[in-house]
Amino acid sequence: MIVNSKRFKLSIAELLMYVIAVWYAIGIRGMFKVCEPMGDSFMSCHWAGETLKAMSILMLVLGLMHILMPDERVKLGMDIAFVGIYVCMLMIPGGAINLCMMEDMRCRSLTQPWTIGLSIAGIIMVLADAFICLSALNKAKHRREDQED
Repeated sequence: MIVNSKRFKLSIAELLMYVIAVWYAIGIRGMFKVCEPMGDSFMSCHWAGETLKAMSILMLVLGLMHILMPDERVKLGMDIAFVGIYVCMLMIPGGAINLCMMEDMRCRSLTQPWTIGLSIAGIIMVLADAFICLSALNKAKHRREDQED
């Protein structure tokens, strides 16, 4: 734990989860954004990018709420939501929403690999945080049981 008080708890995994969410939200708008429109028409990858932008905002809001939440049970529920978001993000580019046909386009050469990489890293951090939350809940349960005896 980086910070551990009654009102505020922050683990390294939780901090890294948020860093990944911030990195993704910034990157999808700049460094690894999808292809630019061709004239007045939007390619299908545009809609994949818009969906990923919306999901990155959801990740930022949920991540901030996760950091500010002191209750481990609520954090565990948020971890489940994070896994769902990351799995959806894995499936969007090239799966749920088609990307450009040519392999050398930005959406295929940058957006898709970055989305896959950051989603997998995010899932790993979420699972680490869920393990930390479960450990804290088990410790609290054992303390309550010891006090009852």
